[in-house]
Amino acid sequence: MLREEDQKSLKEHWELAVAYGATFDQTVRLADHTATEVWLQVKAKPVFKDTALLKVVGTVQDVSEHVHQEQQLIRAKACAEEATRAKTEFVSLISHEIRTPINAIIGLTHLLLQEEKAGQENRNLQSINFSAQSLLSLINNTLEYSRIDMGKVELEQVNFNLKDLLKNIYQSLALRAAEKQLAFDLILDPHLPQEITGDSARLTQIINNLTSNALKFTKQGRVSISAEVLYQSDKDCVLQFAISDTGIGIHPDQQEQIFENFVQANASIHRHYGGTGLGLAITKQLVELQKGTVKVESTPGKGSVFTLKLRYLKEQAPTVKAVPAAAPAQDPNSLKEARVLVVEDNEFNQMVVSQLLAGWQATAELAENGLVALEKLKDKAYDIILMDLHMPFMNGYDAMAEIRKLGLQIPIVALTATVGQEEKLRIAAVGANDYLAKPFSPQQLYQKLSKHLQLREEKTVVMV
Repeated sequence: MLREEDQKSLKEHWELAVAYGATFDQTVRLADHTATEVWLQVKAKPVFKDTALLKVVGTVQDVSEHVHQEQQLIRAKACAEEATRAKTEFVSLISHEIRTPINAIIGLTHLLLQEEKAGQENRNLQSINFSAQSLLSLINNTLEYSRIDMGKVELEQVNFNLKDLLKNIYQSLALRAAEKQLAFDLILDPHLPQEITGDSARLTQIINNLTSNALKFTKQGRVSISAEVLYQSDKDCVLQFAISDTGIGIHPDQQEQIFENFVQANASIHRHYGGTGLGLAITKQLVELQKGTVKVESTPGKGSVFTLKLRYLKEQAPTVKAVPAAAPAQDPNSLKEARVLVVEDNEFNQMVVSQLLAGWQATAELAENGLVALEKLKDKAYDIILMDLHMPFMNGYDAMAEIRKLGLQIPIVALTATVGQEEKLRIAAVGANDYLAKPFSPQQLYQKLSKHLQLREEKTVVMV
């Protein structure tokens, strides 16, 4: 009565039961007599008197419904995992496809702003640059929300200088405050620890989000960032950060809703100020991921105060040191005569990188995909490679793996639109020395190239 593939297993268990007294619990299927599979759970226990088998007691139960439900759950889980994988790949692809042209816009605008332009032309370029930065902020929020939604956000534990981080955030936003003629303050508790351990990038993102909002919704008056110690021991501390403004404020009935996804205080805010309503939702989720709290106190027409509390460890010796937000100035001649292979399929980005390198007295040679890059590497030596990841015919991952298989130790800086932990590990696994997130500023590109060219030169000196 049973399916052939189930008969052998049931027979083996039965023989063990009657020979050695072993109990068994087997799930088997009836032979195909109906369109629906019939599953039976067979439980048995032998009963002995001394060494003689008296009987076998047990049950045979129809468990078809339970098995079918379990199979549906397994299939649903597999479908969900496949959907998540497809969503992750889509986010990575769309991130690349959007960031690549934005990188070209920002880069070309930068190049044009270096030239002498008439007043109106200069203002037009500044407007293009501002719009591109606003679009980039929108994309960053959307992609960050997607990563959080998929559980892809991983918190880092690095040592960083808290005061330097806050000063860098303040300096990066000071120009925007000056343009709106707002007073802008940074207030630091003198008891703040110099070095703490945590996710410096997430703290930067949180305070940037809240302060950018404060500047955005304040037409006149003052915006301030403050940081103070609520608790401190030799091992850890609890810090309170507050971002206050004298802006439009939020009605009491709407203060809880603003932390929800895609929600703004009211429709008129979207019409006047734009935005997706994701910034505060992302901020709250990032704070809660770090087991912190965030709240708002606000009076319509008078302003708002966003307060967040986070716990940090004091500086831990084994932990990786965070890279300073503002890197020191580089030697202006460090790229002179450097031979750079630029592997990039977008012609506008090729143009931007080539012109930047020419301005730094470096030589750029272009390859539109990984296959072309490999052919060029066979015929010519380069000092460093800039490698885009998404290209036709051969992508950057495969190209970097092939370069390393050839035994070439030339430094490679990957150009990526997504810099999550998985992406970092994947880039490192195929042999990249570093990565640069699109869109990047000319200064960031210069620093990456200069850093790895200097490291290569030091290694060469040591080998000689």
